[in-house]
Amino acid sequence: MNAPLDLAHFEPLSLGDFPGSLAATVFTVGCNFRCPYCHNPELVIIGNDTPRLECSVFLDFLLQRRGKLDGVCITGGEPTLQNDLPAFIRQIRALDYKVKLDTNGSNPDMLTRLLNDELLDYVAMDVKAPPLRYGDIVHNSGALAAVEKSIGILATHPVRHEFRTTLVPSLLDETDIVAIASMLPDGSSYVVQNFVPTKAIDAHLLSMHGFSSLELAGVAEVVAGRYPLLRVTTRGGN
Repeated sequence: MNAPLDLAHFEPLSLGDFPGSLAATVFTVGCNFRCPYCHNPELVIIGNDTPRLECSVFLDFLLQRRGKLDGVCITGGEPTLQNDLPAFIRQIRALDYKVKLDTNGSNPDMLTRLLNDELLDYVAMDVKAPPLRYGDIVHNSGALAAVEKSIGILATHPVRHEFRTTLVPSLLDETDIVAIASMLPDGSSYVVQNFVPTKAIDAHLLSMHGFSSLELAGVAEVVAGRYPLLRVTTRGGN
C-alpha cells in the first residue's frame, strides 16, 4: 500500500541534489517556517497554484528507473512534518534506492526516528540564521531549540550530512555566517549558498542581486579560518 504522503511534484533527474548520486528529487507540501527568501513559496503557502502528485505515480516512476538512478532526494516544503514519511522512505528503499533528506531541522524526533531505523543515507540540514535572530527570520518562535537539537543529533550520528545556509542580501552578512558556523559540529561540511532571485515569499527580495563569487569566497575563507575543522564550500542556490 502506498504511503499517503502529501507530495507536490518531482524532478526525474538531478546531478546536484544528492552528492555522488544520480537522483530523482521529490517535493513535499507544507512547511512550518516562513523564510522570506524561500524559493518554493507555492509549497509553503498552500493555494491554487500548489501542485499535487500521487505517491503511486512517483513510485511507479522509480520502478521504471531502477538501475538507472542511484537515489532519491526528498525535499520540500519540510518533509519531516509528514507522519507517513518513514513508510514512504521504506517503499523507496525497497526499490534499491539510496535516500537523501533535505530538512530545516525543526522536527528532531522524526529525524531521530529515521536515523534509528537506518532509512537515510545523507542528510542536508538548513541552518537559517544566527541564534539571536533565528525565530525572527523563519517566523517561528520555537525554531531555535529544535534546530539546535537536530544539529546535536547529526553531530553524533555517522550518517553523511551537511549543513547549509542561504546568504541573502539585507538579511544575512559575513558576521551572521560566522555566528552560524559556531553552532555547527567539528568536521561537518558547511555549504554557503548564494541567494538566487527567482521566486520568494517576500517579493521585495526579487529585485535584489545575490553576492558575487568573490564575496562568497571571502565569506568561506573567513569561516574556514575561524573554524578550521569545518569543510566550507560555496554554491548557488536557495
